[in-house]
Amino acid sequence: MIPFPILKLIISSVILCFSLTQYTHAEVRAVVVIDAAHGGKDLGVRITEKIYEKDITLNLALMLQRELQKVPGINVILTRHSDIDVGLEDRLKIINNSSASAMISLHINAGFYRDAKGFEVYFPGFRHVKGGSGESADIISDMTRTKYLNESVRLAQKVLRSLDTVFPKEGRGLREAPIPLLERVTLPAVLVEVGFATNEGNRKKILDPKYQHEIARCLAKGFVEYLKR
Repeated sequence: MIPFPILKLIISSVILCFSLTQYTHAEVRAVVVIDAAHGGKDLGVRITEKIYEKDITLNLALMLQRELQKVPGINVILTRHSDIDVGLEDRLKIINNSSASAMISLHINAGFYRDAKGFEVYFPGFRHVKGGSGESADIISDMTRTKYLNESVRLAQKVLRSLDTVFPKEGRGLREAPIPLLERVTLPAVLVEVGFATNEGNRKKILDPKYQHEIARCLAKGFVEYLKR
């Protein structure tokens, strides 16, 4: 007899797969950038003695790439394909030269308290729009920036709702923050903290390949919902 938690995961995966396949004939034409945070000497959060944030974010990025490529019309660019060092400037160059429709940066969270759990979705801060000097070039620049910010919020909302399938009632909401990577890209962008490595329940999901696939499917679903307009 299949244990109920595993059965529930299988059922939800089937539902998610169906919800993705319904878009296989949709008119979606988009380039998506997936940023697997950290890499190489930049380990990120320590999850176990041998596994770090950089390992999980790369796994998730590759899984998400495969899920998105199931939808005709979507092309995927990764900021890294393996365990290598990719600095902020190099990531920005890849992203801003991609002509992409949207970007997601994948991270694993950590907290001071073990009861901290769930996922967070960040978008660029609106307060960093200049406010304009009155010059036409500045006005156009600010209008473009505001459009990216509005679209980032819409993308974040789609991702937030889709991840609730994996972490029921553990969504910690949308977060506005001056994150360097998000502040310097010229496209709709979000950063996702996929669970807490310091929480036992979240850590088990983060390390479980089945849940990693589930997370990737949910992220793909959120992206497709955003792009299919």
